[in-house]
Amino acid sequence: MKVHLYIRVRLSNGTRQYVDPVYAANGKLKPLYALVAGNREHHPEGVYHLRYLLNGKRIWESVGSDAPSAQTARLKKERTLGAKEVGVPVVEDESKQGRDLTEAVVEYLGEVKNGKSHKTHLAYGIALREFCAVSKSQTLASLNRQDVLAYTGALRDRGITPRTIANRLSFLKTFFFHFELAWPMLKTDRVKYTEKTAEAYSAVDLQNLFGGADQEETELFQFFLCTGVREQEAVYATWRDVDFTRKMFKVTEKLDLGFTPKDKEEGSIPIPDSLVALLRARRKRNPNTRLIFPGPRSKPNGHFLRTLQGLAYRCGLNCGECHNRKGQCCANKAICHQWGLHRFRKTFATMHHEAGVSVRTIQRWLRHSSLDTTLHYLAGSDDRNEKTRAQVNSTFAAICSQREGAQA
Repeated sequence: MKVHLYIRVRLSNGTRQYVDPVYAANGKLKPLYALVAGNREHHPEGVYHLRYLLNGKRIWESVGSDAPSAQTARLKKERTLGAKEVGVPVVEDESKQGRDLTEAVVEYLGEVKNGKSHKTHLAYGIALREFCAVSKSQTLASLNRQDVLAYTGALRDRGITPRTIANRLSFLKTFFFHFELAWPMLKTDRVKYTEKTAEAYSAVDLQNLFGGADQEETELFQFFLCTGVREQEAVYATWRDVDFTRKMFKVTEKLDLGFTPKDKEEGSIPIPDSLVALLRARRKRNPNTRLIFPGPRSKPNGHFLRTLQGLAYRCGLNCGECHNRKGQCCANKAICHQWGLHRFRKTFATMHHEAGVSVRTIQRWLRHSSLDTTLHYLAGSDDRNEKTRAQVNSTFAAICSQREGAQA
């Protein structure tokens, strides 16, 4: 079983990457030296990591900043995995398995913060801290099925939805695998939830929404509708991303703002003439801003959802049936779940599909890695168009005409 040793360092552009460590002529590690773009650089902040496969999953394991200890850890891990592969009993490292649970969570979240998005780090943090508060076990070695069941029950008692519970358990499962702990849950323990159909806004929804919007709201939500971007992509959209000549919008990485596209995938989206004209006029009014839709003091604006739900409430478009955890109802609060930013993305896909754009092209514009995800977005869109309605009416035309003749 091959175990690779890397050192994680901070590069000059502010990002952290796993790179090869530097070895001396005698085969020993040169302490805290990394091979960056072919150059040997000293990185005092570096941390050594092991990379190996465990049950088909790639595992990254931090082994500290001490070079000799890192080399020893690599050899020991290689022998341990090799022994397990051929069925030789292995006594687990008590110093690791007996670690304090809270300390392990803090260490793990530190690694998640360095390697994942801010939103992902927050989600993992919520799940793991809540688990620690419920778990009776205090060490990694003592974690068991009852701890996870107690956590699941506590989430249900608080009224957390099954889908959210399933997500948090998946975060917890990743934590278990990171520390080479067996996942204790049975197949029968799996949290079942209803897979909701992706719904787009109807033409009437959009007409009513934009009918009560002011200029700022109109420009913001027209942008969401005509580009199909995700929320964070709109938050960090800059004027440099807009190609007025080719009439394209580009989703690009902005490391200085702390923004990286989902799955680290950039892409370009063609935009209609109407949005191009709208953005030209907006640019003339805001010649000195970098962000297209900045918040106060030209900072990124994280309140687009609040703006949308406030607009929907002001226009009298709330369903009147949504409730939040405080027991408030959307009949008299701007909290209606029917109005969400991601539905603009689904509407973008649906409208292009109904206009005849191929599914593969829509997949590329949405930057989906899987075609199945795009098809899920388009689920039910064919059921509402005029062609489908004509086919449905034609199917039952003979029976309906016979009934009408009999009644006459």
